[in-house]
Amino acid sequence: MPIPLPNLDDHDFDDLVGEARALIPVLLPEWTDHNPGDPGIVLVELLAWLTEMQLYQVDQLSQSHTLNFLRLLGGPQWSPPDTGDLDAAVRQSVAALRERDRAATADDYEYLVRTVWPGQPQAAGLPRVRRVRCVPGRNLAGADPAAPAPAHISVVVLPEPGEAADAGALTAALHEFLDPRRILTVRHHVVLPQYVDIQVAADLALHEDAVPQDALADARNRLREFCDPFTGGDARDGWPFGQSAHPSEVYAVLEQSPLVDYIENVRLTRAGTDAGAGADGIALDAHQLVRLTRVDLVGYDSYGRTHPSTPELPQ
Repeated sequence: MPIPLPNLDDHDFDDLVGEARALIPVLLPEWTDHNPGDPGIVLVELLAWLTEMQLYQVDQLSQSHTLNFLRLLGGPQWSPPDTGDLDAAVRQSVAALRERDRAATADDYEYLVRTVWPGQPQAAGLPRVRRVRCVPGRNLAGADPAAPAPAHISVVVLPEPGEAADAGALTAALHEFLDPRRILTVRHHVVLPQYVDIQVAADLALHEDAVPQDALADARNRLREFCDPFTGGDARDGWPFGQSAHPSEVYAVLEQSPLVDYIENVRLTRAGTDAGAGADGIALDAHQLVRLTRVDLVGYDSYGRTHPSTPELPQ
């Protein structure tokens, strides 16, 4: 339905004549004849009639005015609809105003990359974006990504699995796409996520009827899926950006295996170090994801025999 237009002035003939007559005793007390036959009253009614017509014209919005307003909203490239339906053009223009096409907040950047970018012509032939995270106040493309950068904003994009080969072209195209949409005083950067390699080790007490090789393979697969950047995490939509890795999560994942009775001696470390996870786990920055690079599991059957697994490097 069309947008209801406001009434710019609702005074009619009777209102104008009444207001004029009410001023006569104040402005000219000796004027005492207010009957319709008085020449002065005739003149007041004539002016009220002319004023009412002018007010009616002021309260009307011509088609040319509406078209000029729509051109102002739509920009130089806007053109009237071929059907001539001005009401439909107004509805379309107002609906377009509600679509986010500018990036002012972190949520705006993420919305544009997720929703608007896939429909752009320059997105054709480039890797698709699976996940996006905006980190305000940081220059993740700079020499020191951890340093505060108040005038900068970084957009972290994760391409679809198997499509990261041309990721450089993707980040360059996204940077160009966001450039005319950013605030003038903000510098933006588009980067890929940084991975923190982790290693997991644990001792598994297996159920009596469990086949050791199957139990260890199931445990490894569960850990790999939980740390996956696309399908991991508690919500199974990818390991959250910046979420710390904690040994308690390893316990929770392994306990879900129907072949494992209980778990002991869980060790979670950064790859290449001997330092285990602290009380807060292995901390990650806002643009980082975990990557499981090694799994050392030892299974114990009901007879106390050990069944070590071969360390696995999940891809």
